[in-house]
Amino acid sequence: MPQDRSPLDRCNTALNESDVVGLRVNWPGRTVRLLLHVLALPAYGPVDPDTRRALVFTGVSLVRVLLRADRTFSRDYGNAIDLADADAADAFLASVGWSNPMYGWSFLNDPQLTEDWPERLSLVLDSGGPPAAHTLYWFCECGREEPGGDGAYCIEGDIRFDRLEVERADGTVIPLTSFATDGERWWEAFRSGDPRVSGEAQQSQPPSPAWT
Repeated sequence: MPQDRSPLDRCNTALNESDVVGLRVNWPGRTVRLLLHVLALPAYGPVDPDTRRALVFTGVSLVRVLLRADRTFSRDYGNAIDLADADAADAFLASVGWSNPMYGWSFLNDPQLTEDWPERLSLVLDSGGPPAAHTLYWFCECGREEPGGDGAYCIEGDIRFDRLEVERADGTVIPLTSFATDGERWWEAFRSGDPRVSGEAQQSQPPSPAWT
């Protein structure tokens, strides 16, 4: 496994094909929790039945969210939909009926990922202080039942932060190197045909517990 990159950089692989399901912001404390379901494989034994992980960002200087309607299911997005606050963004994520995982292999410290954003966004929280050292880009292509029929959306965000920790749903801290390694191990096993992550194994695995 590639060990010559920083633990933060290696987290890009661990985040690929993860599902974003929640955004919990404590703005007075400059702390953000991004709730995910991830692909992770331990060194021994079967895939972990609980795929919930929280990315915990501290020293946050900026949070931006962009919510738009996907009018054609092919990235023909509408204008930004206003969100009153971070709780509204979290409530939107909780309301979706289906979603697709993040893809692209690059999410951290990659400013080009938001270069095509419109000037007007759905939500901006800015500390007004110096920018933090790192950025994380996330997105969720999703849909839900609405009075006029199914609605399709894309919600995206970026978080500028100084420090990142990873926690399980019960609050147990996972070292960043372990989080990165478990994700890299899953993808290496998938490419090598490991039966633990085969298509059949994934289909037969019971659903992970839901975030609350």
